[in-house]
Amino acid sequence: LEATKASAASVQDQDVFKHYSLSSYEVAPKESFYLKKGEELSVTVTNSGYPITYTVYDADNKVIGTYDTYARYGRIFTAPKDGNISVQFQAGVNSSFTKKMNFTATFSIYK
Repeated sequence: LEATKASAASVQDQDVFKHYSLSSYEVAPKESFYLKKGEELSVTVTNSGYPITYTVYDADNKVIGTYDTYARYGRIFTAPKDGNISVQFQAGVNSSFTKKMNFTATFSIYK
């Protein structure tokens, strides 16, 4: 019975898929997710080699870190307390300034 409780504690509760289309140096609006202490947010980006980074903010709007999107795996962030964890994408320079950089992000919440 204890093993069942432990595995149920990290059940994937929700997936949010979001498509972005950014120009060089453009910053997307923040995406915020309300988490209770100990819950997790996974961020996975499908990127075609564009210079895209994202910054993750905690419930106090302090930067947790900035990450590139070249990895084929997601990153998981654990809420240190109840509140919003926010993610904001930033585009670097594209060799073709007129071309939009299209990518998709998957946000998964684990409770």
